[in-house]
Amino acid sequence: MQIYCRLEVAVNDPSTIAKLAGQQLREADINWSRKEEDLEEAVHQLESDLQEALACVVEQHRMTEHLPGVEPRGGLVFTTFGKPDDRFRPGFTDFL
Repeated sequence: MQIYCRLEVAVNDPSTIAKLAGQQLREADINWSRKEEDLEEAVHQLESDLQEALACVVEQHRMTEHLPGVEPRGGLVFTTFGKPDDRFRPGFTDFL
């Protein structure tokens, strides 16, 4: 089963989101020796991009954590600026 969701938010404190995303990246178990960039460069890039930072800290699995018998198996979170994409308006099902 798939659940599609569009959530509109206002970010009132972008620096808090950026810091949280950076903190979570620092705490992640990532082998940086295999990456083209180092940890501090990656943190700086993430903290400099509000859209990417917000997508990184949104926890989609929490939508179902209190539902008995429901196990999240994965998901996709992405963010956009501007008006909603018509594909995600209520009642529109052509993207399914």
